[in-house]
Amino acid sequence: MKAEIRAVVLGWQKSDKASVINSILGVEVETDKYFVKSVKKDGEVNGRKITLINTACWWEKFSLQDSPEVVKQEVACSVFLCETGPHVFLIVINLSLPFTEENRLSIEEHLGLFGERVWKHTIVIFTGADSLKDKSTEQHIENQGEDLQQILERCGKRYYAFDFKNKSDRVKELLVKIDDVVAANNGKHFETQDDMLLDIQSKRNKTKEKAEARQKSLLDKRNLLKDIYAVAPLSELRIVLLGWILSGKSSTGNTIFNHEIFHTGRAKHHTGVVNGRKITVLDTPNWWKYFSSKYNPKFARAGILESVGQSQQMQFPHAMILVIPIDTSLKNEQKRIIKEYMATLGEDVWRHTIVLFTWGDRFPDISIEQHIESEGDALQWLVEKCRNRYHVFDNSNKNNRDQVTELLQKIDEMVAENSLFCFNTQCAAEKNIHETDTQQDEEISLDADHVLQLLQQEIINRFTEIKSKLKHLGMDFTGCIEAQSHRSMSEPPGFSADENLMEKIRREGSRCEVILMDALLNIQNEASSDSLEKVLRWFQKCDECSSIESGTSSIISNLEDPEPRGIKRRKEQFAE
Repeated sequence: MKAEIRAVVLGWQKSDKASVINSILGVEVETDKYFVKSVKKDGEVNGRKITLINTACWWEKFSLQDSPEVVKQEVACSVFLCETGPHVFLIVINLSLPFTEENRLSIEEHLGLFGERVWKHTIVIFTGADSLKDKSTEQHIENQGEDLQQILERCGKRYYAFDFKNKSDRVKELLVKIDDVVAANNGKHFETQDDMLLDIQSKRNKTKEKAEARQKSLLDKRNLLKDIYAVAPLSELRIVLLGWILSGKSSTGNTIFNHEIFHTGRAKHHTGVVNGRKITVLDTPNWWKYFSSKYNPKFARAGILESVGQSQQMQFPHAMILVIPIDTSLKNEQKRIIKEYMATLGEDVWRHTIVLFTWGDRFPDISIEQHIESEGDALQWLVEKCRNRYHVFDNSNKNNRDQVTELLQKIDEMVAENSLFCFNTQCAAEKNIHETDTQQDEEISLDADHVLQLLQQEIINRFTEIKSKLKHLGMDFTGCIEAQSHRSMSEPPGFSADENLMEKIRREGSRCEVILMDALLNIQNEASSDSLEKVLRWFQKCDECSSIESGTSSIISNLEDPEPRGIKRRKEQFAE
């Protein structure tokens, strides 16, 4: 029997990684399943033992700094699932989709977790080659441009086009390619006893211990509150939702009521009955993730104060719910921005705030405490500022009513401890919301209107990229985007910005593009359709209120129907 093969399989969301593993081992790895902990899969192929390590995915265009620390730790520690180290790393790339500089940088940075030596052991696995029609793989690689070619150069031009229709022959050929890599490395596997990797493993082990301690502390506090205050459910609850764009804030309101109510980015409230109790939820305007409040549209800067102040029944809310997506990083720059927005509500607001982590389905196999402890000082500061009050929502499963019941219980406990939050709009309005540390933003030389103009141009560019990808996937967006975007694209802003500002703008655009694409590719789900409408309408409000003539609102107005022609056709395909 030939020597066994041990391989680590890497890739971003929707990269066909699970399908490659299924084809090689003949197993059934769920292609749409989210996970964080790497999974070891063993099998026998052509008389030899094969071990494949399926690793957690990262967002397609996210830089390393925007991936959660817990994901980075688990990806890096995947090599330790092979007792003597893997022979090869397989990075899966869909050849049918455009490959950009952001794709290249994302791959380079995430593979950099293993150190520079990883490239000597790496093979690129191309999927989607069957969609190239009359072009050869080599021609398509050349047409993709220098970014893809740079990736191939770094791994010694080792690549393999995987055809799922002829799996048996393709698997044999792939094993030969892997044997060539092993031979080129003198039969040696990838060395895991590297100081950098061992340091990551040590941090992960310490994180688990701290996570267990935090979880115990939370449970002890909740039990103590129940004993001291004899916590009983209130007959009525008033809840205010706060958070940045694409945080899952409006979806949270929909999950609470188990009904599609909050569809737009503008502030609104709804009252309904949940678990026999009268619940009022106020959805406030969103803010940018990477920009200080002074660079947000006026409706976002003042909207929180106005939305609460104008709603008489919400001036004494029981809980402020700060919504944070679980599968993205939260660093000091987000800490500063959150402090700015919370400062508008006064220092007392922290005693009445619960951190709600959304997209909980993305981290099904680790505790939320592991994420908090892994992420570092900024997130830990935020949770502790809220007196260690936090909760997790899976907005993709609104029928899970236990998560709603537990959130309401935590609000009851907080109210029993603190009473009502008395919101004084006059004092808050008089407070300087820029008292917090915004030194990093002060380096930006352009004024707010120019920053907004650049942001809107970035979003238009991202729509164009999305349109290109949809064409490759047979989803027709032409009537919605192409006809409206050419006017804005022909006249870019007539001023330049420094590198620091453009990097922030790129990160905002990257977040929006990958999340919107993910929603479109999962449009068969009701929640995804709601996400699409929410994202697009938010940008419409941003454009309307910034008083900048960029044409963005004309694009959005043609996308208000969340099911354009191509999306309806794709939903029908899923239903077949």
